[in-house]
Amino acid sequence: MMYTLYLKRDSLLHSLDPRVKIVGSLLSVVVLILFNSPVLLFSLFLLIVLTLVTLGKITPREIFKVLKPLIPISVIAMIIWPFILKPWYFGLFIGFGYGIRLLSVALVTLGLIMTTPQRDLILGFIKMGMPYEIGLTLTIALRYIPTLYMLAQTIMDAQKSRGLELERGNFIQKARNTIPILIPLIVASIKTAHELSIALESRAFGASKRRTFLHNIEMKTKDYIALGITLASFLFAVYMRYFLGIGYIKLF
Repeated sequence: MMYTLYLKRDSLLHSLDPRVKIVGSLLSVVVLILFNSPVLLFSLFLLIVLTLVTLGKITPREIFKVLKPLIPISVIAMIIWPFILKPWYFGLFIGFGYGIRLLSVALVTLGLIMTTPQRDLILGFIKMGMPYEIGLTLTIALRYIPTLYMLAQTIMDAQKSRGLELERGNFIQKARNTIPILIPLIVASIKTAHELSIALESRAFGASKRRTFLHNIEMKTKDYIALGITLASFLFAVYMRYFLGIGYIKLF
């Protein structure tokens, strides 16, 4: 069974050219890397959420659903920093920023997938000069992340119904309890990869260097406006960081 993160909506973000969203996502990640101030990073995180809610018509519940698997990793990142920086409350403050940065980068990437169909995403990469093979590989990899995640959840529920207790025991026991989850997941992944290779061969993938497309994309006026706003916002962020010194805290 296939799963997808794409959410069909009648919104401005969904209607934009995928190249604009790809460029915007890449620049957003760069901006998140430029700053390390927890206050500014938290503000950017709220801005990303607000953009997805207002311009993408994605509900906060749907956003929380895709970020939920990353929350434990973000919390671990927050906990580690008090052991690196002294005093501990300063380390916790900086750790909070890095945890929020992790969630923000993930949300930017997931937001691109949630608002762009797979077909348009491939076309966007190809129109930007990426070889078709690489574009397809990247898109398939992004496409199968939610599939494997939902498959793992299904396997876990099935094993729990058979009496497997994943939460009980010490760390070693919990690690052993994951074996009944990993083995079926690996087998299912290999089977899925085999079926995918058969599907590609049946469609004569790689038989011709020149490819044609049933659907095409083209930039419209609103796309150029959105791209201009995105570039202007990125330049303003760079100006804030390197010329005004805003949003960066010296750690060492």
